[in-house]
Amino acid sequence: MSIKTLRKRIALVAVSALGAGLMSVVAAPTANAADFDLAASAVYGNKGVITAATVGTVASPGTTGVLELGGYVSFTVDADNENDDYTIVKVSGGTVEALGLGTVASDNKSWYIIGDGSNGADLYQLRFRPSAAGTNMSVTVWDDADGDLVVDSNETSYAYIVYNVYTAGLTAVAPSNSRVNVVADDSTTYTGTADTVYANAVKNGNEGRINVKLYSGLGTAYTKDDISVTAQVTSGDCLVGATDAQTQKFYNPTTSSGQIAIFTAQGTANTPTVCVVAIAVDGTTVATKTIVHQGPVASLTVSDVETADSGGSAQTGLANVIAKDSAGNVIGNVAIAEGNGTNGVASTLTFTNSNATAAGSTSINSGAAASSTPTSLGWTCSGVKGTASMTVKHTPSNGVAIHSNTFTAACYGDAVNYKASFDKASYVPGDIATLTITATDSSGNPANDQEAIGTATTYEVAIAGSNMTAVTAATNADKFTAGKKTYKFIVGSTEGSYQMSVDLPKFNSATYNQAAVTVAYSIKASSATVSTNEVLAAIVKLIATINKQIRQLQKQLRR
Repeated sequence: MSIKTLRKRIALVAVSALGAGLMSVVAAPTANAADFDLAASAVYGNKGVITAATVGTVASPGTTGVLELGGYVSFTVDADNENDDYTIVKVSGGTVEALGLGTVASDNKSWYIIGDGSNGADLYQLRFRPSAAGTNMSVTVWDDADGDLVVDSNETSYAYIVYNVYTAGLTAVAPSNSRVNVVADDSTTYTGTADTVYANAVKNGNEGRINVKLYSGLGTAYTKDDISVTAQVTSGDCLVGATDAQTQKFYNPTTSSGQIAIFTAQGTANTPTVCVVAIAVDGTTVATKTIVHQGPVASLTVSDVETADSGGSAQTGLANVIAKDSAGNVIGNVAIAEGNGTNGVASTLTFTNSNATAAGSTSINSGAAASSTPTSLGWTCSGVKGTASMTVKHTPSNGVAIHSNTFTAACYGDAVNYKASFDKASYVPGDIATLTITATDSSGNPANDQEAIGTATTYEVAIAGSNMTAVTAATNADKFTAGKKTYKFIVGSTEGSYQMSVDLPKFNSATYNQAAVTVAYSIKASSATVSTNEVLAAIVKLIATINKQIRQLQKQLRR
């Protein structure tokens, strides 16, 4: 009888005796803590290991390693050397090779050895090779308790390692994985995945910056400096090179730990240009970047001018101002100030954004990129109704001020009178009718733009007419613009003559003889019907034409 069979019979007797209460429970001895363990081989090396795996268990795996297809890893397994005890090592997603004693199964996916009871050296050298890329290779060490060389529910797993397997060569640089970004001119961030917002705008005389970072096929940072990175200007009057050293259209720098900064500059001083640069890695174009180099300020434009309240003293948000270069690029963070034209009606221009044109971000390239919301300005009304022709100015380093277009800073009173009119007296069903309300202050000037036309509950706006559907309904918050407010209506289909009622109770008063007004209009369907008289008139005209032609023909025949 073999020792293993004897052990099983003893175990059976022990279980029977325990069930009958004839035996005390005594803890069975466990395998030596080192048995069934794996450790990196100190004798044989590895190939193609990108990241080493750490040993864990099936229940609690260690760190997953990374291995190239075609590579291998070498480990030492600590087998159980007790007499008749088997140690099995199974591989999934790869094969095992014995570098010494032990038996490899015919499918090369498992290795085993039986203990000889010598309790001598029980460390055995094994090598594992992955079978395919895109999969995992795992290795598990088992205690084959029943000695049948089959891993089933009777066995216990111990050491466990896992490797992700990648295609060979992925540790090399992958041009398509390179990160190429337009960044702020002082940025040392190379790992970003997108251009820095606003960084593509550069103030006159400053540098643009493109940061390049190389990555391997695995997506890990490539830190060697053996790969060519080039920058080629493909469009625009600009140059590329190192900082403060842009001298040519082509630049082939040496990377530093797999990264490099490429700077752009205007080719002609004080001339705006759109610079397009192609970045190539190892001969492959990986990105094309566009940087707008602005020119010096060429113009200021004041627009969207409102009428101020003559009794409102200092007011803001009455107009917008932007700065542009000669190419029409809108420039942010340009210092501005009051120009000419203040008088006894309007004075003291004030600006938002710290007296500068609005920038997307003042911390990016000196605020070169303009904000989508421009700087607004306001002025002070003295209480006198009237206007002032004013300008905004920017003074560059040469001291010669650049003035904006002349705009009218108006100060008028609130509305006290209003009237209304349609754009046509008669409409066809389906037409769009435009109603215009015109308001004036107590002096007959256009009402200012600052006062709402109604007040909730107290002075509700009411505008209504039969067969007229408002495109956008009037609200109490609406305001006049230059003394006017327009509303559009879709004309209905019922023909007839009607009256539109326009009631702005906020402005109705006996003092200014103002009350709700009505506007007449009519709706008439277009018709192709021709009256009898029109038919008879057409016939008479046709007969006269025929008679004329007959007389002309007779004259020709007599010749």
